[in-house]
Amino acid sequence: MSFLYHRLQIVKKTCFVLVFSLIFLSAAGLSYAERIYFAGYNGGFYIKSEQEGGMSLHLGGAFQTDYRSYKESRRADNGFDIRRARLLFRGDLTRFFRFGLQYEFQGNETDNLIDAYGEAVLGMHALRFGQFKEPFSLQWQTRDKGIFFAERSMGYYIGSTRDIGLMLHGSFLQDIFHYGIGLFNGDGDDGSSSGQDQDSPEAAGRFVISPFQTMTIKSIKSFQVGVSAAYAKVDPLNIDLSVKTSGMAASDRSIYVLGHNTKFGVLQETGNRERINFEMAWIYRFIALQSEYFQLKYSDLKAAGFPPTDADFNSWYFSAMWCLTGEEFILSKGVLNPLYPNRFFNPEDGSWGAFCIGARLDQFSGDEDWINYSSYVSVRKADAFSIAVNWILFPMQRFIVDFTHTDFSDPIRVRVRPDGAVDYINEENVVTVRFSMDF
Repeated sequence: MSFLYHRLQIVKKTCFVLVFSLIFLSAAGLSYAERIYFAGYNGGFYIKSEQEGGMSLHLGGAFQTDYRSYKESRRADNGFDIRRARLLFRGDLTRFFRFGLQYEFQGNETDNLIDAYGEAVLGMHALRFGQFKEPFSLQWQTRDKGIFFAERSMGYYIGSTRDIGLMLHGSFLQDIFHYGIGLFNGDGDDGSSSGQDQDSPEAAGRFVISPFQTMTIKSIKSFQVGVSAAYAKVDPLNIDLSVKTSGMAASDRSIYVLGHNTKFGVLQETGNRERINFEMAWIYRFIALQSEYFQLKYSDLKAAGFPPTDADFNSWYFSAMWCLTGEEFILSKGVLNPLYPNRFFNPEDGSWGAFCIGARLDQFSGDEDWINYSSYVSVRKADAFSIAVNWILFPMQRFIVDFTHTDFSDPIRVRVRPDGAVDYINEENVVTVRFSMDF
């Protein structure tokens, strides 16, 4: 039965891609005014009509394969992994309407639809509806291709994720001010668990200002600060927090776990979920600095026989990137763009692509009142340091070598031996080697 289930999942995923492609091509073939289409590559493969403002389809995707090696001998986690295997469709039906679809082929979950949205566009502003990223945090809005470490910081896990909803976003004053504000279900992407006690929407927004955007002084031109916030009344089933380190991102392990079944018993009532984020980024030619602070609060969590209690979490990181080969970083529309090599990889011409190094400090603090210390699955505090080397051969291909050291304030259980002995770790040292194709 398990083999049959996996075969059916593969067939379903393949059919999804084929059906969407046929629908688009059929629409293109039936279009009366647009009979000639061109194909090419510009950050992804595309097909577009000759008519200005006509139909277009962009095909993209991501494939990332990792090898992770851990210093701790008590862990049996060394090995290869497919971190991401995604296919992306996006395009324009007219100059006033566009769409996006993204599907994840990695894993055996049934909710592998990542993005599915339509967007009405008017000038520098757009109204998006469907499933997509909530407007929250600089590193969350930045594409995977623009992240220069193997994983995002630990603060990512206490921030907003993808959800189904409606968002208005755009920019004012020659890209000095960027905004995104929306209403969402508040229980994650399609297929996530949702309770029956609350159905009020989650409000989320991100606001970024680049005060020197129009100035000619290059040293301060690419500087921005921003704030994000999200608020929702949540159901007990929506309490599903799992914070991970860089070495745990692709595993079932975590450094802090909080669900509706707590050490005090099953949650009977919950109050609000409040998230806030402050961000800063500065770029000068081949140097990029980035920092964020995250805060998450669950209010009035109540288990039977216990008074309501809050749960508070916070995290911060500071990162610095330096491009050794002189390529310049670019901040655009409030996010860090992927790096484009000045010279593509071609040993015959003596060109080797771009090389970029990065360093990051990262800290997470969890609410100790909600830790069940006898389970050894949560820590009060984690401090991490990462150093990464990026070798970017082409705009769509790169290698990353990332070393991350993380100290835990409390032991984490990693293995139960056949004789019943239990192994714990108080730190994590992991080297991640990744080959990535993002097109």
